[in-house]
Amino acid sequence: MSTNIMMPKLGMTMKEGTVEEWHVSEGDTVSKGDTVASISSEKLTQDIEAPADGTLLKIKVQAGYDTKVKTVIGVIGEEGESTDDNEEDAQEKKDDTENENQKADKDKSSRSTSSKKSSNDGNKDNNASNQKRIFISPLARKMAEKNDIDIQRVEGTGGNGRITKLDIQRVLENGLDKDAEKTSSPPSTSTVSADVGAGLNPMRKRIAQNMRQSQDQTAQLTLHRKVNADELIVFKDKLKKELGDAGQDVKLSITALLAKAVVLALQNYKKMNVRYENGELTEYDQVNLGIATSLDDGLMVPVIENADGKSIGTLAESIRTLSEKVRNNETDGVPMSGGTFTITNMGASEIEYFTPILNVGEAGILGVGAMQSEVVMQDGNVRQVQRIPFSLTFDHQILDGADAAEFLKILAKYIENPYLLVL
Repeated sequence: MSTNIMMPKLGMTMKEGTVEEWHVSEGDTVSKGDTVASISSEKLTQDIEAPADGTLLKIKVQAGYDTKVKTVIGVIGEEGESTDDNEEDAQEKKDDTENENQKADKDKSSRSTSSKKSSNDGNKDNNASNQKRIFISPLARKMAEKNDIDIQRVEGTGGNGRITKLDIQRVLENGLDKDAEKTSSPPSTSTVSADVGAGLNPMRKRIAQNMRQSQDQTAQLTLHRKVNADELIVFKDKLKKELGDAGQDVKLSITALLAKAVVLALQNYKKMNVRYENGELTEYDQVNLGIATSLDDGLMVPVIENADGKSIGTLAESIRTLSEKVRNNETDGVPMSGGTFTITNMGASEIEYFTPILNVGEAGILGVGAMQSEVVMQDGNVRQVQRIPFSLTFDHQILDGADAAEFLKILAKYIENPYLLVL
């Protein structure tokens, strides 16, 4: 009996993926566990292993093409077996698509109560038209350019309205989806060129595209300041000892305490806990905290959903677990998008200050530097203190420097008075 090779779901919000490369050809013999293909989503790349021993009978999605998650991209079996999808497979794909659409509608509905629009509501229609981004796969863009198709007049059916190969094929068969007068505004300059990241490996290419998209769509400014961490260190050591005495196996770290402080600061200053996408500014009550995680060949940002509802110990465990999973390439079920704020820590590299780049849609990202010992004058006496350097990058379209400074002030309050973290 033949076995299907499926397009995996790399993240909670992933709806489609791209087959980057096939490492075997039709007719090749493979063993279970052999790498047969490499695929990618908007943020992730992953090698696909053969699910069974046999012969690669059919490649159903060629390299460079997009397809929805849980669709068949190849078939392994014995020579001569049929490779046609049966009715059960087709129904399963239909059910998966319907479930994803229902989840998207539910997520959108749950956020609407905390949504705040930008102040230019009177010009909403014009602003939305001028600022709308066009998401399109590299292959679909090449097809559109080859056939002289205006992509502004194509309705994308992929994730986040992304235009795929199938959308271009539909337009070639049935004509454009939108009237010209409805798209008379100039083409969006925020669409990242398909050439960005050319020649890089799939992960670095995705990073390059995301970073360029972030720089193109935002006005990024970074503020720097140091915060006294003496009390935080004492608090960590005491809490760690008490947890140990109580038999609690919690690997407590400064990063976990900083994460808790950031969550509380975001709840106190909700202007920073927002997403700005497609001309709409949405303020969230819920904190979805991204934790930038370095890999050997790139960077991933797993997201701790509902971080505002987690204790220090739970946050510590979430950070450890998610970081281990992405480093081990075990990203199935790990949230990789939808963050409202991100922390990136370069302290281990002995970097003090840097200028982190915003993740697309988020208004802020906090860079954490290496802790510094400094001699200061305090109450007429000279003493040594430990200070943590922070670099806060924010979108100046949404927030002013005074707003970012206020957020850092609130964050400093929690770090310098760490018992507030457990109230």
